[in-house]
Amino acid sequence: MFKNLFKKDSPPDLSYLESYINKDKYFVRTAPWDWLTHNEIYVAGKIDGNPSMITMDFWPQELFLDADGQKTIKQLMPIIFKQLTNSKMKIPANTCEYIIGELERLVNELHIVEFRIEKVNLDPKLALPMSKQL
Repeated sequence: MFKNLFKKDSPPDLSYLESYINKDKYFVRTAPWDWLTHNEIYVAGKIDGNPSMITMDFWPQELFLDADGQKTIKQLMPIIFKQLTNSKMKIPANTCEYIIGELERLVNELHIVEFRIEKVNLDPKLALPMSKQL
């Protein structure tokens, strides 16, 4: 009965991350953004060539805001695992696959994040919300 009470969670599975071709690349946002509400942002972008106001679910938004050009995808994962652990959440088995899939979507579908081989300083126009630049 008490055996499961003190059982430690197993470490997250990193096999998907380790086999990911872009794991050592830095990721940087490439589009301006601003706050839509006190906890939701929008990104000024284009979808199918048309100007758009892009909103996102929680994790894609977190990834966009983390896209500062200063950390690799491999360096990002422990940060995410710590956030989940600090929130007393169990780390899902497919966390790496899910996060990488969302990053790929930001890069390849929405075109609001890019992968870079080297660290890059974020363009000042992209570092702050648009409303703070007025």
